[in-house]
Amino acid sequence: MMEEQSHNEVNPSDIAVENDSPMSQGGSHSENSERKRKIGTENSSDGTDKIVHALEKLFAEFGKRMQMVTEAIVKGNEDRSDIAKMLKDMGLSPMDQIDALTLILEKPQTMAVFQSLDDDVKEVFVQKLLNDHARG
Repeated sequence: MMEEQSHNEVNPSDIAVENDSPMSQGGSHSENSERKRKIGTENSSDGTDKIVHALEKLFAEFGKRMQMVTEAIVKGNEDRSDIAKMLKDMGLSPMDQIDALTLILEKPQTMAVFQSLDDDVKEVFVQKLLNDHARG
């Protein structure tokens, strides 16, 4: 026969269920969180070191690139009156001088070609630039 359990009696299975409830796990939950934080802190020094190292490399690369940009800007602003004088000495009209100078300075490759040519070939090169520019 089954015994009837009174409301005052506590069955061991009831206690186990009670301990599994979220309210009763408050102490063990905080202990678990604390353990996880300790583990996370121990591992985070390795992670932090990696992040710091990556940031150092990033800033070093950024510094190099900024230096290159700065040098390009400074070089791009160099005085090119020597080229303007050469164009004037070729007997070009003022408008052709401006167009030719703009076309030559527009691309570093064009400027390098112009500077490497002999004087008589420079005139042909400039005429070709102006003709190509006029055609569009």
